[in-house]
Amino acid sequence: MDIYEILKIAAAIIASLGGGALIVAACANWLAGIWAKRMLQNERAVHAEKLENIKTELDLIRHKDTTRHNDKLSAYRDGIDMISRILRELEAVYTEKQATIEKDAEQRFSVERNKVYGYISLVSNQEIMDRYNDLIDYLLPFIYEDKKDSNGWEEMRTRADALLNAMRRDLGIAEGDIIYQGER
Repeated sequence: MDIYEILKIAAAIIASLGGGALIVAACANWLAGIWAKRMLQNERAVHAEKLENIKTELDLIRHKDTTRHNDKLSAYRDGIDMISRILRELEAVYTEKQATIEKDAEQRFSVERNKVYGYISLVSNQEIMDRYNDLIDYLLPFIYEDKKDSNGWEEMRTRADALLNAMRRDLGIAEGDIIYQGER
């Protein structure tokens, strides 16, 4: 055996191993691609499921927030309606259009103020309850004790505005406080 034959045999061995290695490498690359795609599909499926769960939770939170907001609006409207009616009665007495508060209005106020207190307490915060109580406590002597005060109407308005502004903040209306700037 001469050197030429040894090199020829060595080249044949290397070529046969290299060709097999090339085939093994190609198969491994193909198989790795399939596995990578499958793993990617699994990851996508897991992430898609997590995303759907998050969307569902977000929809639930959005629904709860909308419901709570609407409940607050309803309770606040009831309170504003009740306060508006009694203030109308007090204004009639204050401007001497009538001698006293009508009995029906007084009875309706008596029932509604407790009902509104309950409604507001279910959906609101302590600041609003404090402003509501402050206004109602101020109105009670005018309603039940025929209190007359030259600054009473202005003070009623100030306390009513404080309640309205607390409600506005609670509802997320952050455009500044409302104040009466009229002359009466």
